[in-house]
Amino acid sequence: MVQWFVPGPVPVTQKTQAACAGEMVSHRSTAFRELYAECTLRLQRVFQTKGIIFSITGSGTLANEAAVANLLPDTKALFLVNGEFGDRFYQAAKVYNPDAQIFTVDDGLGLNVARVKDAIDEKKPDWVCMVHNETATGVTNDVRGIAAYAKKAGAKVLVDAVSSLGGIELDMDGWGIDACTSASQKSLCAPPGLGFVALNEAAMAHIEEQPRIPTYGLNLKTYKKFHLKNETPYTPALPTFYGLREALRELESEGLANRWLEHTAAAQKAREAVIESGFTNFAEAGFESETITAFLPGDARVDVIKKAMAALGIQIAGGQGKWKGKMLRIATIGPGEARNIDACTTALKKACTASDTAQSASAQHILQAGAAANKPEVLAA
Repeated sequence: MVQWFVPGPVPVTQKTQAACAGEMVSHRSTAFRELYAECTLRLQRVFQTKGIIFSITGSGTLANEAAVANLLPDTKALFLVNGEFGDRFYQAAKVYNPDAQIFTVDDGLGLNVARVKDAIDEKKPDWVCMVHNETATGVTNDVRGIAAYAKKAGAKVLVDAVSSLGGIELDMDGWGIDACTSASQKSLCAPPGLGFVALNEAAMAHIEEQPRIPTYGLNLKTYKKFHLKNETPYTPALPTFYGLREALRELESEGLANRWLEHTAAAQKAREAVIESGFTNFAEAGFESETITAFLPGDARVDVIKKAMAALGIQIAGGQGKWKGKMLRIATIGPGEARNIDACTTALKKACTASDTAQSASAQHILQAGAAANKPEVLAA
C-alpha cells in the first residue's frame, strides 16, 4: 500500500472516509442545516474565532479568490510574498484590485516584522495580506508578529492559512487577524472540496458597506443570507461536509494543541532525515514549517529519489513554480493512523544512498524489488 506524504489531498482516517458515504439530502433540509451548523461551530474552534465562517464548495484557491474579491476592491492592499502560493494570492487580488502592491523576499526566507515593517510604513496599506505557511517552500511566516504591527499601523489583516490550519498554531482572534482562509484537504485531515473564509466583525462590516461586489458566485453578502439559516446559497459538496464533520470531531477529540504537537514531532523527524541524507533544509532556520519539509537534492537526483521512494511505497512531492524539477517536499500532514513518518524517513535515506549513481546496482535493486509490490504512480510534481 502506498503512503502519501504530499501536501494535499492528505490521507484521512477510515472513519472519515466512511462518513463521506452519508445520505444525499437536500441542502434546504433540516438534516443539512444540522450538519452545516455543527461544522461551522467546530471550525470556529479550530480557527479560534467568534467570527463568521463561510464554507464554499471548491478549493483553497477559490476561498482566497472569494476573500480578495469581497475585501480588496478599491482599497490599498499590500501583499507580503516569499513563495509560489504568496504570489498566487497576489495574482488573484490583481484581478479585482489592479493597484494591489507586493513586497517580496527570496524563497526560503521567512517573513517577520523586521523584514516587512518598512514596507508597511511606506505603503500605508488598508490591508496587509500574506500566507501563513508557504507550502511551496516549507516556510512558516510570523503572522502573529506581523498582524500586531499591521494593526498598530492602522491596517486590517488577511491571511491564507490553507496548509496551516489544524496543523500549526493559529489564533485568528487572539492574533488580530481580520480575515482568514483555509481548505478541507490539508491539516484538517478531511477530503477535498471545501474552502473556508473566516471574517471578524470588522471584515464582514467592510463587505456589507460595499455598494458592489464584483463577483456573483462568490458574493459573501449572498453567502451570509444563507449562512444565517445554516445553509449554503448553492449546491454544496455534501460528501465533503460529511467527511469534514467526522474529521473535526476526531480533531476535537484528540485536542487541537495535541494535533499541533503531532505535526511538530513528525516534521522534526523529516528535517533530521534530510540532514542525515546529506542535504540542507530549504527553509531559513527559525521559520521551518511543521507541515512541509523542502530540500534541494540536485537536479539530477530529484527523479531518482522520487522513483526509488515510490518503489518503496512512499510518495513525496516535487517542487512547484521555479522549483519544479529541483526540489523535493515531504508533507507531514494527516492523522497518525494514515501515515508512518518513520517509514518515510527510512525510505528517504535508502533512496538517497541508491541515488548516488542513478544507474548503480543498488538503485536498480530498490526500483525492481519495490515496483512489483507497490506498482507506484510516479507524480510529475
